[in-house]
Amino acid sequence: MGKGKQTTSLPVTMGYRENHDKENRSPIKRKDAKASSSLANVVSNDALTRVGHDALTKVGHDALTKVGHDALTKVRPKTPARVTPLSIPSSMSSPLSPSADVFQLPPHISALPADTNLSSLFSTLSLTPPFSPHLPPPPVRQSPPHSDSGVTAVVEQEGYISLRLRHAVVLDISANQAIRLTNNLKNSSMSLSACTTQMALVHPKGRILQYGPRVEVQTEDDVSVKNAKIYPRGISFTANNMALVYLLDEAGARSTSDMFHDLYATQIVDTLFMESCQREGQAVPTCIRLLDKARYWRTEAGVDCWVIGHVFIQQTEDGLVTVERELQQGDTFVLKTSPSNGKVRFDSRFVQMTASLGDESHMFLRSRDRRLHYSGQTKVFTVRNAGHSAGFDEEGELRIF
Repeated sequence: MGKGKQTTSLPVTMGYRENHDKENRSPIKRKDAKASSSLANVVSNDALTRVGHDALTKVGHDALTKVGHDALTKVRPKTPARVTPLSIPSSMSSPLSPSADVFQLPPHISALPADTNLSSLFSTLSLTPPFSPHLPPPPVRQSPPHSDSGVTAVVEQEGYISLRLRHAVVLDISANQAIRLTNNLKNSSMSLSACTTQMALVHPKGRILQYGPRVEVQTEDDVSVKNAKIYPRGISFTANNMALVYLLDEAGARSTSDMFHDLYATQIVDTLFMESCQREGQAVPTCIRLLDKARYWRTEAGVDCWVIGHVFIQQTEDGLVTVERELQQGDTFVLKTSPSNGKVRFDSRFVQMTASLGDESHMFLRSRDRRLHYSGQTKVFTVRNAGHSAGFDEEGELRIF
């Protein structure tokens, strides 16, 4: 039997005439006219009569099983013309062979050996730089956040010069000479407006805002939030655990009514500096000219000095930064910050202010004969004016001295 096919065996009998009649009658009865005509075209009657007994006996069992009943009743389809296969020249072993003419290597790997096969070619390419897995990436030097790698100065798009000093101290100078001094190590900053009538301070022990002849102070601790205002009339002060506002003037302490700003609600230093920056389109070119004309020198004591416009900057070896701005009228404004102990200082003809951290943490403010002192250790808040003193004690209670 043939594989995958079912065939019907034709009976073979030892009689020529009988066999001849059966061979001619049996297929004709099963076919219609069209099928008989097709069969006549394939197998003629003369061919059937010429098949002798000897020829039938020589047909093997395998040959008969390959000729099915359906093969005799179906017309063989016409075989299409055979297409001549494409022959590859013997000089080309394979279209993908590196030695073939059609296989062109890129210029950057044309220096590979000629006897390299396809598999070794890909393995070699995978190991070529910069994709080599055996070569570790170069170590990246990560500087600490407050690195002393050097001093740099850049002009920012907002229209000011940013001088990045050692010990994470940054000094920003606008085109119209507004100043912002930031001590990133101790989380403190100061700013002075271009007109020098406004000043802001942010320090861990409190905040100060000067606008014209008025100066406001606000401190926060676990006892209460304390506010004070120095103005021409005197000093008014209060706390969030008090229902009244008190005024200390030449007559002493008494209750009054007043309003205070919440200095912790916004970043007063950044706001003041950005509002003071020159807004015209010439701010950036002006800063570039100021930076080009900047001067630098180092003293014998190891103090770095810069002059940018009307601003004089100094930084000592321990990181203490002193910034001075002198006006044409002769007034001088001094801003100081220390990254080692957290001290800050502001001096002008109208107000003097200091703040510090550590065992002597405090905040002190003086304007003419008016003074304010806050102790970060004892939480005592005291104001003085015209020989009178008042404030809040360690428990946050009102005290008149």
